[in-house]
Amino acid sequence: MNGSQQICFTDSAGKTLFSIPDNGLLCLFYGNGDRHFAVCHRLDDTHAKIDGVNYSLPDFAKRMKHNQISFAPA
Repeated sequence: MNGSQQICFTDSAGKTLFSIPDNGLLCLFYGNGDRHFAVCHRLDDTHAKIDGVNYSLPDFAKRMKHNQISFAPA
């Protein structure tokens, strides 16, 4: 049933933004106009491996805000 699990992304304040399926794609938008697509693997309710790096989802949102990178489902 792993295919039906979702990764729930939040903003830096913890507000739910969207969910993507386990092994889904996330699009990162950089301030210079570049885009990057990252594969996301669900680890548990609050953690995911994003582009090969393990993150706490709240920490990922804070890091993206700090680096002025927006993100959305691909």
